[in-house]
Amino acid sequence: MSYGHQNSQHEFPTESLPVAPPPARRPWYARKGFRIAAATTAITVTAATIAGIGVVHHLSNNVRSTAVDGLNSSPDMDGPLNILVVGSDERDGSIEAGDAEGRRSDSMMVVHLNAAHDKATGVQIPRDTMVTPPKGSAEYSSNPNQPIQINSLLEEGDSQLVAAVSDLTGMKLDHYVDVSFGGFMSIVDSLGGIDMCLPEAINDPDANLKVQAGCHTLHGKDALAMARTRHAIGDGSDLARIGHQQSVMKAILKKADKDSVLSDPLKMFDILDKASSAITVDDGLKNPSDLTALLRAFATVERDHVDFEQLPVVPYPWDTNRVELSDEGAALLKTLQHS
Repeated sequence: MSYGHQNSQHEFPTESLPVAPPPARRPWYARKGFRIAAATTAITVTAATIAGIGVVHHLSNNVRSTAVDGLNSSPDMDGPLNILVVGSDERDGSIEAGDAEGRRSDSMMVVHLNAAHDKATGVQIPRDTMVTPPKGSAEYSSNPNQPIQINSLLEEGDSQLVAAVSDLTGMKLDHYVDVSFGGFMSIVDSLGGIDMCLPEAINDPDANLKVQAGCHTLHGKDALAMARTRHAIGDGSDLARIGHQQSVMKAILKKADKDSVLSDPLKMFDILDKASSAITVDDGLKNPSDLTALLRAFATVERDHVDFEQLPVVPYPWDTNRVELSDEGAALLKTLQHS
């Protein structure tokens, strides 16, 4: 049985949110949702289609690049593509996000484009997933057979996280994209905030969030805190937070649709121009022509053929606060590997 989260008094009822009610409930791992990094990728792809290559060239000058080992050195833009999109939680002083030190992946997703380039699937990996440490990591050197939590590997570098995700999914990753807290806040602020209705007050000092019950317009910092809170909702697990983040992202998409952002090149450019400086990509995308080729590949996919799923997992036997890949998860990944 897949490991899901229990409902709680802080879980948002769909009728209170500014989004359309969902269809009949499916298993938790099959529910669609947009995480922070995934939404940024989708908006970028749409912008490339609407605003043209000149916009991509300008944005590529804003985006930072970094060397990442373990990626496909010569990805075939005509074949399947796999991109690791990470929302990192590095504390840089821009927000009050707790006392944690170092750099961890606050959210991560493998975005897979099939060989026919007519379907894209984003697989969300719970950050509490236990994996075998990759070769070259400090944890592998000290105890190669002791599983570790996957999100801790980003502290050792982007390459270690890429290696761990490749091992977990069985997929060769072609590119890497890291969106910081600032990138998310810029998107929300550029939209003028998002509208959310809370059935009860939420108070989570760890996320620097204190919001009363009722309907609110949340701007960058509060929207980020709402997406990150975990101790004030459900059972406090990452899986409980994933469902909560989906509600935040739906509110963002609802606001973007209401303001016709996707059909207005000027509004789209304003959002991306402000957010792009908080995005880091692998060196393979630092060239505008390479970034353009990637965006063109994803732009061929119709919006109703873009799906986002949570990786099916089960409780980790030695620590039920952690999870590990389930048989269902392995089957999903195998299907994607051959698509």
